[in-house]
Amino acid sequence: MFVNQNNTDNIVKTLLGTNREYITVKPQDFKKGHGGSLSVKIVLPCYCQAHCPFCFNNLTSETQKHDYEQFFNNLPKTLDMIFNNIVDRTITLDITGNEPTFDINVFSRFMSIIKKYKSKASKIVLTTNGYNLEKCLNDIVGIVDIVNISVHHYDYKNRKMIFNTPYIPDDVNLKRIIEFLNNNDTASTAVAVLYEKIENFEDFYNNFISWAMNLGFKDVRMRSNFCSEDKFIDEILNTKMKNEKMNSVGGLTTKIIVDENTGFETYILKGVPDLTEYVVGAELVVDDDGYCYIDYNKRYYVNNSNIKYFNNLYIFDNDIDKNKNSNCIK
Repeated sequence: MFVNQNNTDNIVKTLLGTNREYITVKPQDFKKGHGGSLSVKIVLPCYCQAHCPFCFNNLTSETQKHDYEQFFNNLPKTLDMIFNNIVDRTITLDITGNEPTFDINVFSRFMSIIKKYKSKASKIVLTTNGYNLEKCLNDIVGIVDIVNISVHHYDYKNRKMIFNTPYIPDDVNLKRIIEFLNNNDTASTAVAVLYEKIENFEDFYNNFISWAMNLGFKDVRMRSNFCSEDKFIDEILNTKMKNEKMNSVGGLTTKIIVDENTGFETYILKGVPDLTEYVVGAELVVDDDGYCYIDYNKRYYVNNSNIKYFNNLYIFDNDIDKNKNSNCIK
């Protein structure tokens, strides 16, 4: 399942057009990084009602497409290419956007396609800010395994300021959504971007975890603003917290904190603007044009001639000096 070290440089040169020194991940380290699965991110060509200053799509504004027919025409062919060629590792589908549920009809049409791949994917994940989510639950149940809900703060007033819109679910709405998901065997994760320095992170952390547990979330995922120069996330990652464990491989680190009474887990990660600077082979991107790429800027195209590499490609950049201050996957 692993790339022959002698062939690694040729593969990287072929895929990225540049020579880099890479290391191959050992089998026992799979669980420390992205895991052995190939994560296929699917970017819907929709819009978003929110205006978050730290949105990753701010980096892709010049390459974004909003042609629904092009997307839907290419999507099945691209997914078939991936599933027909990746046979030695499991595949997860991660649905994202802008906001995937922005247009209810588009989302329903999309899910009717994804449903056909349910038996082939090891896991299907939806990431949403909750807009229109309650209206889309019937399309989700039975297909999506995990719903990541971006909330960014436990206080609704603060959430509206962060999202720059009042059109996000409040706690009552969130609780209804989560209860429905839990009753239909669909897990939910509360996601927070730590977009600015928090003076008392321990208080914020405790309040956030308590709030998330009370609403019924399965776990919490926090990451820093990928474009922030603030180093407070390094302080958080390097500060020992009770019942934590650290998973590190190839310059990427994840802090996992487990509540000793309930087993509730929190993942803290450092955001990076371009994962290809750290790892190749952990994920593919089916972008908003329905075509497959290695990155979100449509620079590295994946087709029938090079998809074969991802059947056993899982390598990290070996430039430790470059990576030492960027400790986590996005």
